[in-house]
Amino acid sequence: MDEVRIIRGVLAAGALVFIVSALGLLVAPGWFGELLGLRPSVEGEWALRMVGACLVALAGQMWLVRRSDHAGVRGAAAVMIVGGGLMTLLTVFLPADEGWTLFRWLYLLFGSSFMIAYAGLLYWGLRETPGRSARAR
Repeated sequence: MDEVRIIRGVLAAGALVFIVSALGLLVAPGWFGELLGLRPSVEGEWALRMVGACLVALAGQMWLVRRSDHAGVRGAAAVMIVGGGLMTLLTVFLPADEGWTLFRWLYLLFGSSFMIAYAGLLYWGLRETPGRSARAR
């Protein structure tokens, strides 16, 4: 089984998660922040809207790059490990007044799951298996 085909699926699923998050951040940033346990503020809502705008662009790029060649898809997975790792780290250290809300746990679970999936698939692709030609990669 080709790991790049699976990475393409993970990129598509991640793009969908990001676009749903982006819509929530753009349309209802106060509600989204509340779910994460953040203190409501006008400045915080605008910062969350900015994150939402960035997620729209990232979701679009993830959706498009999934149709790239093998090297491009693997490169996108590597970038998502770094980006997902940073988002996961920031979720852990989020200065939330409400502590660990259910939504924050779910957000952490989604972020770390995608990061682990990309890392595992890239590792799987780096393994040399007998009978698999370099051309098939």
